Amino acid sequence: MNKVKKIKSQLSEELRRESRIRFRIKIITSVIGIVFGVVIVRAIELHCFKDPAIGRIVSKQYQAVIPQSLRRGRILDRSGKELAVSLPVPSIYADPRMISLSEGEKKDLVKLLDVNYQELSGKLKSPKKFVWLKRMVTSDVREKIKGMHGIYSIEEGRRIYPNNDLASHILGAVGFESNPLAGIELTADNFLSSKRRDAVYRRDARGKFYFSPVAYGEQDDVSDVYLTIDKQIQFASENALKKAVSTAGAKGGTAIVMDIETGAVLAMANSPIFDPNNYSKFDQGAWRNRAVTDMIEPGSTFKVLIVAAGLESRAVTPETTLNCENGAITIGNAVLHDHHPYGKLSVRDIIKVSSNIGALKIAREVGKERLHGFLKAFGIGQKTGIDYPGEIPGVLRSASEWQPVELGTIAFGQGVGVTPLQMASAFAAIANGGKLMRPYVVDQIINNQGISVVKTIPTITSQPISEATASAVVDILEGVVGEGGTGEAAASKEYSVAGKTGTAQKVVEGSGHYVSGKYYASFIGIVPSNRPKIVVFVGLDEPKGAYYGGVVSAPVFKEIAEASLNVLEVPSSLSKVVVAGKGFATSNADTIADIRGRWFQKAGGHDFFVPDIKGATIRDVMVAIGKANIKLKVDGSGIAVAQEPLAGGVISEGETFKVSFRQPD
Repeated sequence: MNKVKKIKSQLSEELRRESRIRFRIKIITSVIGIVFGVVIVRAIELHCFKDPAIGRIVSKQYQAVIPQSLRRGRILDRSGKELAVSLPVPSIYADPRMISLSEGEKKDLVKLLDVNYQELSGKLKSPKKFVWLKRMVTSDVREKIKGMHGIYSIEEGRRIYPNNDLASHILGAVGFESNPLAGIELTADNFLSSKRRDAVYRRDARGKFYFSPVAYGEQDDVSDVYLTIDKQIQFASENALKKAVSTAGAKGGTAIVMDIETGAVLAMANSPIFDPNNYSKFDQGAWRNRAVTDMIEPGSTFKVLIVAAGLESRAVTPETTLNCENGAITIGNAVLHDHHPYGKLSVRDIIKVSSNIGALKIAREVGKERLHGFLKAFGIGQKTGIDYPGEIPGVLRSASEWQPVELGTIAFGQGVGVTPLQMASAFAAIANGGKLMRPYVVDQIINNQGISVVKTIPTITSQPISEATASAVVDILEGVVGEGGTGEAAASKEYSVAGKTGTAQKVVEGSGHYVSGKYYASFIGIVPSNRPKIVVFVGLDEPKGAYYGGVVSAPVFKEIAEASLNVLEVPSSLSKVVVAGKGFATSNADTIADIRGRWFQKAGGHDFFVPDIKGATIRDVMVAIGKANIKLKVDGSGIAVAQEPLAGGVISEGETFKVSFRQPD
């Protein structure tokens, strides 16, 4: 009996042990199954789905990226003249693992590359497989390093601005590795830059690295950007502005030339300037495109918008007479003054003599709510939408915030913030029958297959006034440059002019208080006023001595306007006059074609024979030297009376041809 119990006990223990073993096996099998399941799922994920992190790890194991300056597309003016180009230039690099240079060869390399000996030695001892020794060298240097074991060259794209500082604020600049820094280079970078981005070190099947650069010729996936800028008009604008800033001892200045029908910007000049070929040598403040980034108080040029609102709302007519209070009016605790005491003046004369109190009276007739609506429709207090970076909207506070005295100050251009471009656009709207156009600087972008991928279509953004009102305002503005007007110095013998002067006292930044002796002097004009073609804005920041816009800015306007219209071949009042002088005539349509064919004949290479241009107009000279790519320095206007170099001499491309002009007797 005991034996049977013992056997049963043993059998029971065996069964329990077997049950535990089975349980453990199931657990182990389950764990293994789960692990295998996870591995299989992960394997499927890695093989069937992209994982950026894994891609980066693999990339690091099999290749090393070497940033290089790549090719960029050209930037050209509206007629196809190059403003920015890329050229292939060699850069020198080394693979320190392969270096076997003697001490003498190292010293030769230091001298050849013009680098520091210690710095070079440190690079050659680097554990890296790639180190730059000198970027952007001459072809002669590249030839001389051939044969130096471990020293190599690669072609990079170097950005060149062939006209140096011309249009620099529009173009911007490009740094190393083709990084755009400002201007059109920045806004159009997606089209200008090659997508075949970097040179790389790759690992072959045996694990060895080999260098695989992107050849310059392969970087052909770039586009050309055509601007609305006219190279000759831009040059004339920059030249005139530079002289004016220097003569007036001004802090800086801005000039804009705009096509009124389309909004295309033909020139946008700023002073001080910078050279994008050597951008690092200039303070970043000099890079600023003041036309879109600087906020100014417009001063009396703003009165034109007030009058436009008054006429459009029928609050006044050009002949409405208003009492200008003999030069002073009290509003609350403030007293507003005119620069001269006036009694009763018509709206026409209020603008002609630029009466502050007259402008206030017109603003009152319109009413602040309606006036605010007109100003917004003219684009004040908002960005113009120009295809250029860094534009600011300016400041136009809500009409509900205007106090009675503020209605007065805004009426004569204080207490409101605008950009030069906003004011140029507003005047262009008046010249364009009341239609406000969106300004633009990029005309079109053409890819490497010759297909236009971007084409700017002129766009009307608003119509603040009717065509009849616009015509009436232009008629009023013609009186400003007439006898007794504040803008007499802007009057031209070649073209009819309508415009307005502005002299705004400046505010201390951050204080809200005006500074004695600091002004922004401006003139904005429409030419020809009888058949408007362009608007020209000229502003000088803090001129010393004479500071009125009619004195310091109006003459600059005249010079730029005449030169621009000559380039655009707009007939002038002198067009039918034939002037003796070596077979030259003024810009008569019947003779100009014959004139062009005989100027600046090739003298060999990049040299040209200088003709006798006495008796020619500015337009004639610009057309001739435009083909020869010679810079023009102009003094005066009208007919050429002197030149340097003299006739019969030789001038090279890129040199300056100086011509003095004067009005015919």
